[in-house]
Amino acid sequence: MTRFCVAAFVFLFVVCAGSRSWAYDIPVAKYPLKVSPNGRHLTFQDGSPFLVVADAAWQLLRKLNEPDAIQYLNIRKSQAINTILIHLLPAQASHRNIHNRSPFGDDNNLTKPDQGYFDYLGKIIKGAYDRDMVVGIIVSRKSWNSIFEAQGEENCRSYGAFVSKSFAKYPNVIWVVGEEENQNSFIYKSLTDGIRVHSKGQLIAAFSSCSPMGDADSTGPSDLKFIVPDSTVSVSEYEALSAWQKSLGRNYKKPFVVANMELPKEITDQSSIIRNQAYRSVLSASAGFCHSSTIKNFFPTWKVNIKQDGAEYLAHFSRVLNRLPWELMQPDEQISLLPDSLDRAEISAFFLSNKRMAMLYIPSSRSIRLDLTQLHGDDMVAVWYSPRTGKRWAGGEFKASSDALIVPPNTQSSWDWILLIGTKNED
Repeated sequence: MTRFCVAAFVFLFVVCAGSRSWAYDIPVAKYPLKVSPNGRHLTFQDGSPFLVVADAAWQLLRKLNEPDAIQYLNIRKSQAINTILIHLLPAQASHRNIHNRSPFGDDNNLTKPDQGYFDYLGKIIKGAYDRDMVVGIIVSRKSWNSIFEAQGEENCRSYGAFVSKSFAKYPNVIWVVGEEENQNSFIYKSLTDGIRVHSKGQLIAAFSSCSPMGDADSTGPSDLKFIVPDSTVSVSEYEALSAWQKSLGRNYKKPFVVANMELPKEITDQSSIIRNQAYRSVLSASAGFCHSSTIKNFFPTWKVNIKQDGAEYLAHFSRVLNRLPWELMQPDEQISLLPDSLDRAEISAFFLSNKRMAMLYIPSSRSIRLDLTQLHGDDMVAVWYSPRTGKRWAGGEFKASSDALIVPPNTQSSWDWILLIGTKNED
């Protein structure tokens, strides 16, 4: 499969050499992941890009036994998810894991970890390794801050060194230090200093929540950042966060991955919102997307709900992006392709760096007008892709007009679309 052939419609771009497989068909020998030379996304050891398609599995250690955990991994892999985020510590210090073990015993002494508690995570990481999946281990959380603060820098550093030594043999690990904006600065630094003692090149990420109006940037020592926006409860708040997310790529200067927030109750089609957030994230120059649904809490109905929580659309998301050189694409910050101001407010777009192709995410089906003079070339060809069904359609051929009318294959307003448009193959 060529890198960005889409069905029989082929765009002519200089960077089209080589081939690319799906994100979850990657040999584990390419781990640990590393940051790309341009500092905007992740790569395997050989430099090939890694599109993060993550899932939040907060309570896996507390709620799932090993067979159920393996079933969870198998389902998520089938949905093209390649990264799992797991809270290493329980939500409350008094809680225990599925095997009735606590991480540090009854006194929560960070220097006296219960090896059996942590060994269970090793089995999960090995299961993910066997399936070519990455595990993000979140080693701290807000509810533990008082314990970290009370025990001080040295104990925090000891805990960080212990967990990194325990899992250093697994190259498919990303270390995640949580809620840095809610911690005393010494906690984040002590944990990361301890982790680096044995981490063997594994990435260290920050994990934080922020409001749409907040500053997502960080001057900390992390290699990347997972951003989980504050929950929203209304359509207007969701739209504010969407606008914030759209501009995030301009302001954040290291790889970042945005998770979807709690979905507004007024919106009945939850899956459309998840698709919207996933594509907007990548079109904002993120390193991928993190899916976050109620599955993260593993309620008794999780085995039914996991197949209909919106993640089923991420296979299409992964397929279309991994057939494109997405890592070479840049947000159209001025939305110069879209002359209409209403379109600019709702539609996300980014260009291939040589301006020979553009990709647009259109959240509701309608005709749009494009200024194709913003692309290089005189003759253009378009392809429509449905994030909902995975189907593709020819979109027609166009001259490089400043007012080209582009009509989707189906104009049902509830349908969202991906439009690829670029220089026509002259061969």
